[in-house]
Amino acid sequence: MNALPKTLVKCLFALVCTILLLPNTFFGQEKIPTESNKEGVGKMLPDSATLKKHGLTEEIFTIYESHEFNGMSYRLMKPIDYDAEKTYPLILSLHGAGGKGSNNIRNIRRWNGILADKELRLRHPCFVLVPQTTIAWRDPAKAPPLPTDEDIANMPKHWQKAIEKLKAKSKSDFEMKGDMPIVLEIIETLKKEFKIDSDRIYVLGHSMGGFGSWMAIWENPELFAAAIPSSGGLPPWYDYARIKDVPIWAFHGEDDPVVPAVMSRDIFKAMKKMDGNMKYTELPDIGHAAPGFRYTGDDESKGHITQYASDRCDITPEVWDWLFKQNLSDKMPKP
Repeated sequence: MNALPKTLVKCLFALVCTILLLPNTFFGQEKIPTESNKEGVGKMLPDSATLKKHGLTEEIFTIYESHEFNGMSYRLMKPIDYDAEKTYPLILSLHGAGGKGSNNIRNIRRWNGILADKELRLRHPCFVLVPQTTIAWRDPAKAPPLPTDEDIANMPKHWQKAIEKLKAKSKSDFEMKGDMPIVLEIIETLKKEFKIDSDRIYVLGHSMGGFGSWMAIWENPELFAAAIPSSGGLPPWYDYARIKDVPIWAFHGEDDPVVPAVMSRDIFKAMKKMDGNMKYTELPDIGHAAPGFRYTGDDESKGHITQYASDRCDITPEVWDWLFKQNLSDKMPKP
């Protein structure tokens, strides 16, 4: 087979980069405004009314301590009543495009407020790591081979349509970037400083963070014990079989105008064919929101029904109880 022309390789390289930035470049973004939107110029919190609108309080920014590692801002919530002699799980929380920056403020999202709830912290004490990126949640070194024109022609129509729109936004000199390697370094550093249970490291996020959650378990299936991607997706040239043994509970709003729900449906259909360990809850009358992080169980009257890719799935109905039951050593790989 002849080598691809350099010009075509550059274009495909740019295409891959742009698709992995889907919620930012194509699907839009939501920002929590601050009193100073210029990075590095003041780090004052938003006013109380704005915080309340986004389900946050000033206290949450105290619970999540501010840190920096190799140029990356991040916040860390320690377990309530922290005991240095005990071992705790860790949640990696990935913000969407609206959280991008370096002020260590916009990375705190509504679901971080949920995780900071005292009752939940007492029931499930854990560390919560909330990094902030200016680019994307991926590791370029672990990217799969680039898709060919033939590959693209065989993709679902909605992906072809997305790619056509993204091609117009791509630049031939667009560089592939991603901050996941630094995030993994932070996790390793925290594991040395604190007693973190290596069998119970989880990842979750919404929108760009949902894409990042899919990307994190695809790049590191041996690291994460489970994932909760909300309103995310994974490009179809990524081999979904690589993550079939990772416990996943994906959520998506049926009427999402930003990231189409079909992007989660595609993965679920593939997981059903390979007996994957994936649960999927699609929420009627919900747009680009993240109610999955408050999910307490199915409600047929509202159309809230969870589907299971196989009988390998844990049927625990409440989202946090489900998450904290997952353990890396309990994975059930198919022969």
